[in-house]
Amino acid sequence: MKKILLLLSLSLSTIAFSQISTLVINNYSVYTVTGRLRAADITNCVPELYMGNTLGSGNFTIPAGTTTDYPKYYTANTAPIPVNDFLVRMSNTTPASVIPYNHPNIYTISPTTDWSFFSFDVRDPASINTVYDHYDIGVAPCAGNYPSNGVGTVSETEWFTITSGGTIFTYINIY
Repeated sequence: MKKILLLLSLSLSTIAFSQISTLVINNYSVYTVTGRLRAADITNCVPELYMGNTLGSGNFTIPAGTTTDYPKYYTANTAPIPVNDFLVRMSNTTPASVIPYNHPNIYTISPTTDWSFFSFDVRDPASINTVYDHYDIGVAPCAGNYPSNGVGTVSETEWFTITSGGTIFTYINIY
């Protein structure tokens, strides 16, 4: 009985300290994707978190032909495209600040937040300044009226969520 309670406690703590869905990004294209990827509280859109492997520019970059996944914000540094810092705003009245992936505020906001939008450019990998397509995709309520898919001049994208084995996965695919 003690072992069952221990396992149950460990399971619940894992659920309590993870975002609602695991994010999987598949960039199947031959282009680099750069933009702002946001997670937010699913009820009132704050607190909010922006991922960034280059926070100085405010952008999150996925190279051509790359797949990455983020089961938890606080383990984002171990992903195929590691994220060590986030831009986080805890309320509408506080300014956003850059905090590390293992900061206590990351643990605090994790259970009530999920992925809301990705605003990104599809760029030439050889000349990163050449932008071919721009997308704003996401899900309500925190992404306003962003669509869940788009077709550009050299690429397509889709955003969808599936549940498998009790785990919720959010997919962003770029073709």
